[in-house]
Amino acid sequence: MNTANRYTSFVKQFFLSYGCSIVNDHHSHFTIQLTCEMDEEIMNRPFYWHYMKKMNREGAPMQLTFTDTEQKKNGGIYLHAGTPKLHTLYNTAIQKGRTARLYEVVREISGRNKAMSPWLIVNALLHYRGKKAKDEPISIGINLIHGTMMLGMMDKIQNIDFETKVSDYTFPMSPVISLTSAYKRMERHIETYVSSLDNEWAIDSLHHLEKEKKLLESFYESEDIDLESFTKEREQIDNRYKPYIEMEVINGGLFYISQDTSAQWIYH
Repeated sequence: MNTANRYTSFVKQFFLSYGCSIVNDHHSHFTIQLTCEMDEEIMNRPFYWHYMKKMNREGAPMQLTFTDTEQKKNGGIYLHAGTPKLHTLYNTAIQKGRTARLYEVVREISGRNKAMSPWLIVNALLHYRGKKAKDEPISIGINLIHGTMMLGMMDKIQNIDFETKVSDYTFPMSPVISLTSAYKRMERHIETYVSSLDNEWAIDSLHHLEKEKKLLESFYESEDIDLESFTKEREQIDNRYKPYIEMEVINGGLFYISQDTSAQWIYH
């Protein structure tokens, strides 16, 4: 599937992390085989699964096909900011686990014990609101030893094996940077990132906001509406068109990564 669609990575990683499999993966679409648990979680078939359990039968989990194009030739669910199923996955991810503490699996040890660097990784959604609305998933990480900051962390860790306990002959390093300080640095980094983006959408929203306000004022001046209606409508116009960006944290965790892996991220 075309990696230009920024939601693809999240969707694939979400399903793989919960034991589902990718049965077809093409340049414009991919198909997920759900597990029974995931089908029951997101497919809204409570009657079916209640019946299967009562009959002591396994049931047949469904498949989902996602596409990065609105064209219907491949069928499937078109991935974009307003996709209902995408928001179902966001909500499920939130419910299933906001925090984690995981250690990279290190299988080959030569010489002395290996140190594991702590990384704070946070996955969030940037909500852009105004005349038009869109959501941008963002995955950011910071090394708690030396403060290196990186975006696209979920892509970096998706092929790494993790366990909830440290591997033999490795040891976790104590963070130098506190979690509170690290999170504040992340916020500043994201603010810098957002400020570097094209703000044409915000300018367009402000122009449209002023246009709507002037139209409303003309109605009020001509006495077509009373003061109470004018006040309520002006507030609704502000809520509808005033541009803003809001960050919603989806989940996060402390990931202990080998220094070899960390070095590959930093120096390549």
